[in-house]
Amino acid sequence: MAGAGPTPGGADSDSDGVQNAFDNCRDWPNPSQTDSNHDGCGDACTASIRCDFSGNATVGLEDFLTIGMNFGMAVTPPGTEGDCDPGDGFVGLPDFLVMASEFGHTVGPSGITNAQCDPTRCRCTPQ
Repeated sequence: MAGAGPTPGGADSDSDGVQNAFDNCRDWPNPSQTDSNHDGCGDACTASIRCDFSGNATVGLEDFLTIGMNFGMAVTPPGTEGDCDPGDGFVGLPDFLVMASEFGHTVGPSGITNAQCDPTRCRCTPQ
């Protein structure tokens, strides 16, 4: 009988007790596998990303430029266009500090299959 999907007994990169093929946050320990927004990417892989304004699941140069272009300005709604901390609707030094701490961070990866993982919101690992 043919089976589908990953085979139990594989690697566990983050040592959280959940094998990579079944882990919704492969590189960060999250034994509870909590995924509050049900996008296939565990909360442990998304909690530190607040300054991704480009929507590419990575905090990088595009996001830095967004903060730079809007520095010193009020933005609406709060939490957009460079306002990542504290989400007060104003782009300033606190936003640059959060950007500095998040720069290079990326959402994911999730070890589950693309059928279960929304690639528009999480870096998914094809199986």
